[in-house]
Amino acid sequence: MSEVADRPLGSMVERRRLLEKAAGAGTAVVLVQAPAGYGKSVLLRQWEASDARPFASILLGPAHDDPAVLLAALIEALAPIEALPSSISSPLRAPQPNVEVIARRLEEWFAKREIDSVLALDEVEHLRSPTSLRILEALVAGANSSCQVALASRERNLPGAARLLASRRLTVIEASDLTMTPGEAREMLGATGIGEVGGAELDGLMTKTEGWPAALYLAALSLRDQPGESDRVAGFAGDDRDVVDYIRDEFLASAPEADIEILIRISLLDRFCGDLCDAILERRDSAVRLIELARSNTLLIPLDRRDEWFRMHSLLGDMLRSELRRRHPGEVADLNRRASTWWQKHDDIERAVGFALDAEDLDRAGELIWEAVPTYMPNGRYATLEKWVLAAGAERIGDDPHLSLTIAHSHLAAGRGADAEHWANLTRELLVDRVDVGDSVSAGLAMIDATLARDGVASMAKAAASGTEAVAGGSPWTSMAHMLEGIAAQLGGDPERARELIADAARRAASHGVTIIQVIALGQLALLDAAEEDWQSAVILTSQARAQIDRAAIAGHPTVALPLALSAYVRAGEQRNEDAIADLRSARALLDQLDRFGDWYVASTCAALAAAATGLGDGPLAGAHLVQARAHLARVPDAPMLDSWVADIEVAVEQMTREGGSDLTPAELRVLRLLPTHLSLPQIATELVVSPNTVKTQAQAAYRKLGVSSRREAVDRARAAGLLDGPGRRPDPAGSARP
Repeated sequence: MSEVADRPLGSMVERRRLLEKAAGAGTAVVLVQAPAGYGKSVLLRQWEASDARPFASILLGPAHDDPAVLLAALIEALAPIEALPSSISSPLRAPQPNVEVIARRLEEWFAKREIDSVLALDEVEHLRSPTSLRILEALVAGANSSCQVALASRERNLPGAARLLASRRLTVIEASDLTMTPGEAREMLGATGIGEVGGAELDGLMTKTEGWPAALYLAALSLRDQPGESDRVAGFAGDDRDVVDYIRDEFLASAPEADIEILIRISLLDRFCGDLCDAILERRDSAVRLIELARSNTLLIPLDRRDEWFRMHSLLGDMLRSELRRRHPGEVADLNRRASTWWQKHDDIERAVGFALDAEDLDRAGELIWEAVPTYMPNGRYATLEKWVLAAGAERIGDDPHLSLTIAHSHLAAGRGADAEHWANLTRELLVDRVDVGDSVSAGLAMIDATLARDGVASMAKAAASGTEAVAGGSPWTSMAHMLEGIAAQLGGDPERARELIADAARRAASHGVTIIQVIALGQLALLDAAEEDWQSAVILTSQARAQIDRAAIAGHPTVALPLALSAYVRAGEQRNEDAIADLRSARALLDQLDRFGDWYVASTCAALAAAATGLGDGPLAGAHLVQARAHLARVPDAPMLDSWVADIEVAVEQMTREGGSDLTPAELRVLRLLPTHLSLPQIATELVVSPNTVKTQAQAAYRKLGVSSRREAVDRARAAGLLDGPGRRPDPAGSARP
């Protein structure tokens, strides 16, 4: 079957793009290097047919590894074009011919040829001895852009290839170039007589064959045997009889049995390196063997330029996995388990879980799935976790504490507090008779307790602190624990402790890539800055949080309601009304999705929305959110700072609706409240982080609405109307009292 791809390719598809690359290269040497079945020989023949220059073509075989046979073939092939002088061939008749002398003379003569031509050597992989390779090196050294050398080989065995590439004397056409395009594949398949190949069928075949010409032809034979079937592609895979025979003949027949056994056992890996193969094969020389296998006639595909990582062609992998199940069924689970352990040690939880599931080691899979929760869940990767849980078995969820706690945190991340509480309680019941679970399970339960904070702020702080104690400082859980403990301190009136813990949580979350924790922490830091009237810092922090939400595409996750509400609050303070309104609406929509979530969280979100609505001049909306905030705050009696913030917002809403001020916009009120100070209008602009022209316009609008013409008159009229609490009152950034 060695010509299985050449015959159909040669008669069905003209590979014009490759001909243009080969003939138009302009380099002294063109190397066509790929495993069997990629149409290397076809390309050389099509090039010869399309090139006006004479070709001297030699199909090499094992006998040509003898320099005498190789030189004789060269003499015969080149004779019709330009005969080799006897000074090159005669030394071969000596009892011990000096190959170096022959090679030097051949190189000199080859470089001086006068007739433009191409010397094409096919199946160069047969040249292995140092003497035959020296002759090949001489031919390559003497070639030029007019008298080229074209080589086709299944292996990477061209002497001095790197040097030729560096000097721009070599063009390489690899397997990736020889892979058929969808158009070429459609042309070839159509010419086999299998009928019309639809777009979905073609896509399926291209995926399975990866454009390997031989495999596409074999697929055509398979499809031709299935006339009228609706899904002909589904049955074609690496265990197809013709594919198996072809791979055996072309790739495995001449390979040492030890190498075949290596390939069979590593076929379950989607990608591999020497160290990984050593781990699952329990040997120490895999890196060297992989390089040798990749450079020989195999379908191992390098994934980097250092020959460190490889993958198998998908059909080869299919075929070898069938062999693995047939030859070594008892080893499959152990091989997968070792692969899972290796990937876990190298921080690829996704592959570690996959191989644990393939090993049917469901206890290990459950532990690994839970290990992924603190980084996957806060980044919105619910679907992946749920897919793994279902793969482990839905019936196991109620019996495996790792899986039940994973489901609990899935509900928590989705804002479903009651469901999270239910599954957390079930996990506690499962732990009664278990002593083999790690500290991270205790931390996970503590995080649910702290987030929901059913017993108030003090219990929230205690649960968060216990979560920190349960895991090492480098755990992703630490960022969540510190954030919740810091928020408890913030709600309870200890801003210094709060800032320390929340800032640490933000840093840890950023380093672990835990986005939702990071954005909530940044929002809470912004609140702390706003409370200290550091409005510029608050703006920066909320902008960072908002950018992270967009970057991670988590704006639709219910648990970002609070950072979005805080963004609306700050943007209203910046007078970015359109952006503030958009964030306010988004936060309100997410708030509606929360079900029996932490009352502190809902109350804080409602307070931020009320503050944003106040800044936007929407008193009724602010009032509605204040009612919600008070309802939830009633269940958090030990949160004095949050209670004070809500009270201040209520005062601000009341002031906004007093007689004489109802027509003033929040922006105009902010300017008005700074008029009693010694600040000039440009200084007021700096204080409010706006332009001087904006302040001037807003001041003039306030004068007009108050019916005055001077700054002093405006201050007197505003004080009489109750719009000022006293001289020099500093405004809250968003037109409401600060938190």
